[in-house]
Amino acid sequence: LFIENGCVRCHTIGRGRFVGPDLKGVGQRYSPQDIVRWITDPQEIYSKEGKMPVNDGYPPMPPPQDVHPMEAKAIAEYLMNAKSGKVNPDGGTITGKVLNKTTEDPVPGVTISLKAFMGDKETGDAETETSADGTFKFDKLAWDRSYSLTLAYNGAEYATDKMVFFPEENVKTLDLPVYEPTMEDPGITVKEAHTVVEISENGVNVGDIMIFDNPGDKIFVGSADIAEGKKETLRFDLPPHAANVTFMHGLDPESVVTTERGFSDTESVMPGEKRVIFAYSMPTDSGAVTIEKKIIYPTDSFLLLVPETKNGVEVAGLTADPEPVQMEKVNYFKWQGKDLKPGDKITIKFKGAGGISAYLDGYIKWAALGLILLLVGLGILYSSMGKGGAAKEKESGDRERKELLDKRSQLIRDIAALDDDFEAGKIDESRYRRLRDSMKEELVEITRRLRL
Repeated sequence: LFIENGCVRCHTIGRGRFVGPDLKGVGQRYSPQDIVRWITDPQEIYSKEGKMPVNDGYPPMPPPQDVHPMEAKAIAEYLMNAKSGKVNPDGGTITGKVLNKTTEDPVPGVTISLKAFMGDKETGDAETETSADGTFKFDKLAWDRSYSLTLAYNGAEYATDKMVFFPEENVKTLDLPVYEPTMEDPGITVKEAHTVVEISENGVNVGDIMIFDNPGDKIFVGSADIAEGKKETLRFDLPPHAANVTFMHGLDPESVVTTERGFSDTESVMPGEKRVIFAYSMPTDSGAVTIEKKIIYPTDSFLLLVPETKNGVEVAGLTADPEPVQMEKVNYFKWQGKDLKPGDKITIKFKGAGGISAYLDGYIKWAALGLILLLVGLGILYSSMGKGGAAKEKESGDRERKELLDKRSQLIRDIAALDDDFEAGKIDESRYRRLRDSMKEELVEITRRLRL
């Protein structure tokens, strides 16, 4: 849970200060209840203390991360009892193999670049070359850093997201897949598309999440020249007059080319899924706003979310869902579409006297579109592979993971219930300790399997 909920991205246990403080011995400074509050709502602590901690220019703890109270309690207990082993003064090791997934052959002689980060600040780099069997190794890496790897193969660039050393982990092993290139469209589709609308006094902000799928076994490098030395790989449609386009995930601004109807990406598309998030704003014209979206790729499912209000909104091209959905205490109207075809159009029009001004009447203004996008995106920022996408998971693997997640949640509830029974005197201490230790061992094993 310490790993899965992102604590490890900013904290070590006994390996020195990272983006946040070293948590070794945190139980000597805080009670379990304090630690739970730090996890679930640090902003409440900042408000109560009237100040925020300053960490050499790095941000304080983020807003609440939607950690279940039982999980927060389990993390707090883990930190109260965590023992840090002997720290290797030489640092950690990242090792692995570069494998051509099209041919299933190792790739020798490829240069791999490593970058080190403290927060978002790059602090160092290194290079190595794969051996005859495709293996590589970086050692003597500082514990209080995150790292990313990049390599170029047959005209395509591959990169990992930032990775950190887990508690007690001295060697991080990972395979870096590469693919043979193709200039022929492999039949790219959109598995899921989400559009989230936010209303503000200045107009309408729109966030789009798209999950593309390359069903082939080769990396798509594009066919049509769109700029000097760049080929178009993915196309995106924007409504007329869209402004302030922001690329939040899966798109490198340096790889994006503006087009007449939106923009195009020029980064290669690996087999499997590629998740993209971007946002833009729509200025008001006499209080009226109309958003037109054109479907470019076959789209399996489309979800539109618009904040609930007493004033109406007209949507064409999608089917209304009568039940609103609540996120961050805000109700959203919901429209959905299935099996949309290229050329299909979706129109969103805010109606009623006064247009947007009337729409704002009775609406609680809320400016956390980025957070909602991340919530809908479900933890995309620390996936195992970055820019090019991730390898497709098998359906059986998806089912097994869901079963493990369900079992882990049930174990957490069972441990909490067992604690309550013990505190109420319903169970003797020896049986309580025996049952709890057994449950904890099973919980640790399930968490380990979820990380594989």
